[in-house]
Amino acid sequence: MPDTPAFQFPPKPPEPRVIPTDTARHLEALLPDLRRVGRRLSRTWEDADDLVQDTLLRVWTRMADPDAGEITDLRAYAFTALRNRARARSLPFSELTTDPGQAPEAPARIACADTLAAIDALPPEQAQLLRLRAIEGQSYAEIAAATGLPIGTVTSRLARGRAALCEKMGLSPDTPVSALLDQG
Repeated sequence: MPDTPAFQFPPKPPEPRVIPTDTARHLEALLPDLRRVGRRLSRTWEDADDLVQDTLLRVWTRMADPDAGEITDLRAYAFTALRNRARARSLPFSELTTDPGQAPEAPARIACADTLAAIDALPPEQAQLLRLRAIEGQSYAEIAAATGLPIGTVTSRLARGRAALCEKMGLSPDTPVSALLDQG
């Protein structure tokens, strides 16, 4: 009868990495932005919250994993994880409804709809000029001629409207409005 080896316990897993408090606060500070982007990638606020929660759990688990490398840019990593989770959740639906060689259109359409809604929430004089510039592609001179406003007024209203729009959407102040609308 062959010798039976003695039972051996599996090796103890390594202790989780301690996540510094400032890193946890930085991740917490990203929540509003993650939630806003999650809403653009989801159909409802509830789906967006689930997506963000799933993303945060994955990011936290990755940060606590002692075998994983350090995350050098937490913001970029979190937003990439959010987009990847959204793609993973929508993959079966998108495979049924779109050509595999094409990216799904829903997130871009939601982003465009969100942009148009944000434009509608601006003061009417700013919203009108932004629509003429971003949607119809009119030049400042054409807008001035169409509205009867001096070109300086058109310029300042567009600048204020663009800044307000970017602030409402949590974007960089130099983001071109037409780029947001071209996605849909």
